[in-house]
Amino acid sequence: MARSAALLSVVLAAVAGGPANAAGVLPGSWGNDVGCAGVKAGYQDSDAYILLTAEGIETYGSGCRFDQQLTSALGTQSLRSTCSAEGEAGTTVETILVTNKGEAGFFVTIPGLEELGPLQSCS
Repeated sequence: MARSAALLSVVLAAVAGGPANAAGVLPGSWGNDVGCAGVKAGYQDSDAYILLTAEGIETYGSGCRFDQQLTSALGTQSLRSTCSAEGEAGTTVETILVTNKGEAGFFVTIPGLEELGPLQSCS
């Protein structure tokens, strides 16, 4: 459980080759209601915080930074990511899926955790 919360909090997303960069694929910030409120306030203050950007995905206690795009299918990016979690030493390398489901928003799948989403535009 601590790993789940921590892994979800530091995740910052990017979608492209080499060091990931998803500016064209994922413009702006995407999150749940708490994540978008945190962007506007400039800080996180809830365990429910989830925020997705072109650089990675972030939750209240964990997060992942996208390192490299592995594969791309219509609406889905598979990304090699470096993840860290509050209270845990070191980092792990995970393959994360970021899926654009159109008007339903973005969904993020991190191995061993429940799917995160829907994440809507914070603009």
